[in-house]
Amino acid sequence: MSADRPFPRVRLHVLRVGHCRHPECVAISGGAWKFAEFPALVGLIRHPVAGAILFDTGYAEHFLRATSGFPEHLYRWATPVTLPPEECLQAQLARHGLALHDIAAVFASHLHGDHIAGLRDLPNAAIWCGDEALHHVRDTGRFRLLRRGYLPALLPDDFAQRHRSIEAHASRALPGRWSALGAGFDLIGDGSLYAVPLPGHARGHYGLLLRHEDDREWLMVGDAVWWRAEISEPRAPAWPTRLLVDSPGAHVVTRLRLHRIFDAARRHGDDGIAMLPSHCEASYRALPSSMRDDARADIGSGSAA
Repeated sequence: MSADRPFPRVRLHVLRVGHCRHPECVAISGGAWKFAEFPALVGLIRHPVAGAILFDTGYAEHFLRATSGFPEHLYRWATPVTLPPEECLQAQLARHGLALHDIAAVFASHLHGDHIAGLRDLPNAAIWCGDEALHHVRDTGRFRLLRRGYLPALLPDDFAQRHRSIEAHASRALPGRWSALGAGFDLIGDGSLYAVPLPGHARGHYGLLLRHEDDREWLMVGDAVWWRAEISEPRAPAWPTRLLVDSPGAHVVTRLRLHRIFDAARRHGDDGIAMLPSHCEASYRALPSSMRDDARADIGSGSAA
């Protein structure tokens, strides 16, 4: 980053808010037939001025209610969900001295059900969301949405009042090596949080770029990849997953762009950048202890990551 464009620090803590189970090969190309846990990882960001912000929300009881009837129950059947009480968002926020009403904003990487199930529990949170994602949910029929992983019932009744368009913010070149991804949207206006377009997986899919208080830069990549192994060794998604992807071609291009940044960082001795997929157990366990709950770090396998 140039001297006249600082990259302010924020504090990032990663929460594990429930998980679902799949055979590895259903989700990951070359994966085994054994079942693996895919956690719903949520970023708790403490901004010195903007307050407590979440990257996605993970699962919540609202997901179970929204998938209780037909045909939505097919979603829960295809992705069996486990949400232990200690992993509920309210309980985890409390361990950080926060209540649900203390969350000032939620960055919705996209509007799939496993990323927004907790929105209704956050009454004071503005909701950053891509315009294309919102228009897709509003303009697409119920069955087509369900087939692609959307549950419109999870959107709060006052969503229109709380929605903040990502694209309404200033577009700026991304800092340092992240510039290979082009421009991002400066959400706060101080260069601390950038919404980064990562198209392909879903309409209006974004990652979030930030600089943690230890100076390490993190790109939370949402579902651009599911496991970190797909960044270090890019591969096409497994064929069942391709049926859910909005644009397979764009999805592959996004993965290759992430790989190039990863590879450049690796060749330069890492240089303080990292990427975090939303469903990678191995990535969660590899986080510094100051960034996650040690009691949860050894849950699950994530062996192929």
